[in-house]
Parts: sequence; structure tokens; C-alpha cells
Amino acid sequence: MRERRQTRKLTQTALARAVGISASYLNLIEHNRRGIAGRTLLSIARELDLHPSELTEGADASLINALTETAKSHSSIHAEVERIEEFVGRYPGWAKLLSELARISREQRETLTAMTDQMAHDPFVSETMHQILSNITAIRSTASILATEGDIPADMQARFLANLHSDSQRLSETAQKMVDFFDHEAKSDPSGPATAVAHDFWASHDHVPPPDINPDLKTGPHDAPVLHSTLERYQSIQNAIPAEAFASTAGKHGFDPLSLAQHYDTSVMAILFRMAQMPPDMGFPVFGLIEVDMSGAVLMRKPTPELALPLYSSACPLWPIYRAFAQPGQILRATLEMPSGDRVLTYALSEPLDHGGYDLPALLRSTMIFSADNRVMTQAPTAPVLAGLHCSVCPRKHCDARRVDYILA
Repeated sequence: MRERRQTRKLTQTALARAVGISASYLNLIEHNRRGIAGRTLLSIARELDLHPSELTEGADASLINALTETAKSHSSIHAEVERIEEFVGRYPGWAKLLSELARISREQRETLTAMTDQMAHDPFVSETMHQILSNITAIRSTASILATEGDIPADMQARFLANLHSDSQRLSETAQKMVDFFDHEAKSDPSGPATAVAHDFWASHDHVPPPDINPDLKTGPHDAPVLHSTLERYQSIQNAIPAEAFASTAGKHGFDPLSLAQHYDTSVMAILFRMAQMPPDMGFPVFGLIEVDMSGAVLMRKPTPELALPLYSSACPLWPIYRAFAQPGQILRATLEMPSGDRVLTYALSEPLDHGGYDLPALLRSTMIFSADNRVMTQAPTAPVLAGLHCSVCPRKHCDARRVDYILA
């Protein structure tokens, strides 16, 4: 299927749009992580000018594709890709073993990437490392004075020694905090940050959970507060606004969240999540989604080919999802133009989780959905916001919102 698509010079995004599914769903199909049947199978076969049987035959196709992908990702080894089918046929056990080892290696790389992202952007880690370096600098300066200055009055020497003792004690305490932090992370959730379970679950189900998922499940991989709350929310919205009826209604309203909220007499936030969590085989425009709390931590994410999203850290400060915190309850609409030239229409909204108190403001969460679908872009403002993903990977040199340097500068 992938070879046929590439031969016809079609991108995953173009084929997905023609078929009426999301690009991420098509990617799962091409990597044999999702099966296809029915209308989706017929539509893909039609677009690729293939007979449907050509997409369903071959019992070892997934194994062959997995080994092919592995060989391509290690091209310097020059594996005999053209003889993979022969290898699978003659040594099926070894083929499965190699495929499994490649899968484990890939998952470990993804875990390391997530950990690296956390090390780079977690505020606790950043602040603690700053404290450690400050203490080391102070100790080094004090020790240098004591070692190089030969004639130091006794009272001043005593003060230097006292400073050296207090700085070294602070260094020890700060380092212990760092050790305790990572030890707690490892014990509480071996997969990484607390939101990792939710991110993995929603990504593996293309943001539409199977109907037999029980949101009340408290054990196993679903034992995560973020996942539990998002499953409950999805089920509530699905019961109130069934996807089948919503698909046709949304088209009649021009995919406008405000108009749809009035039609269903429900909150705009419910409509935003409904639009971003539609089954991929309905031909509904693909909407990405990102949800953050007031610290900027990512609670839920659904990236699209046009707009990548951070895993755990904050993103471009020009995204309306952050501006929405200053205007709770006010839905914001903006067109973002990325450095690649891609444009997406965004809707952002923040809402309080509680009523706050006399001494503290209400806790807020902000949500942004976005789409590059032509049916949606008709509503887009003509003046785009020149934005990026994160300052470190954004080439816009003269952006007033820049916080850190571009890594390739």
C-alpha cells in the first residue's frame, strides 16, 4: 500500500483526505497497526487503483514490512532488502525474533526521547540544576581564596570556612532532592511523566477509544488520573452528542464551534472535544488538539502533519491556547502560519475547574483545536499569526516572543 502510494506520488496527508480519514490513522494502517475493511478498504483501493484483495492478501505482510522498515532505518548495514520475503519464508522464527528486537529497540528510543524532553523542559529539573551549579561555583570560589591567599586573618578565614560548610551542605541537600525526584518518578510511573499513560493510550486509539473501554477501570495501565478523567469526559460527550449525527450537523454549520454549541445547547468546550475526537472513517475534517494546565504542562495532545505538538513542555507562546488564560470563557480564533508555510485554523478556550477562593484564583485549563482542512479554512482570519513549535526549533530570528536561541543559529 505504501509503495503504491509513493509510486503515485501521493503523501499520506493527501491520500487520507481523499479517503476521508486522518493522516495518523492512515499511518497506523501502513505500519500494520490497524486493520482495514469495509468502506475504508474500498476507498483506499479505489484511490490507489488496486483491487481490494491486493490490500488484504499476504499472511506475513506485517512481518515483512516490519523487517523492511528496520533495514531502511539502518541503511549503513546494507541488509539484503530484496531477499526479505525469502528470509521470512525459510526462517520464520528468526524473522519474528529480529522484528521483536527491533520493536523493543524503537520503543526504548522513544522512551529516551521522552525522558530527554523532560530533562530539558521540566521546571523542577531546570531550577534544581541551577541551584547545584550555583552552589558548586560558590564552593569553588571560596576554596580558591583559601588555597591561594596565604595571609588571611583568622576571623575572615573562619567566615570562609563557615561559608564553605554551608554551601557544601546546600549542595548535598539539593543533589538529594534531585535523586529523590527521579527515584519517585521511576517508582510511580516507569513509563515517564504522569501524563505518559494517557498520551500513549489516546495515540494508540487515534483519539477514539473502543466502545468496550470502561472509564471506571482503576487498575492496570488505566490507573492514571489524567487518562481516567479524559475517558470519562469522552464518554459523557459521546452520550450527549453522538458522532454519527454530529458529522452531518457540523457540516451544515460550517464547522463553527459557536454555532454548534448554540444548536446543541451545550458548552463550547464540549464541542471542541467532540470535533477533535471523531472516528477517522466518517470523512470528518481532521482536527488536532492540545490541552494544558496553568503551568503549561501538556495533559492531552493530538498532533497533525501540519502542526506538531510538544510531549510534556510548553510550546510557542504565540499560540492562542496560552492567551486564552487571560480571557477565561472567551473562545479565540486565529490562523497560525508555521515556518514550513503550513497554515492551520485554531480555536482556543480556557475554563475554570473550580470556583477558586478569596485568596487564590480559580484553576484553569486551556484547550486548542486546529485543522488545515479546506472545509474548515474557509472560516480562517486572513491575517495569520507567524508562529512556531518551540523557540529552540523555530527559525524566526526576529520574533519578539523568543525565549531561547534557535539551536541551529
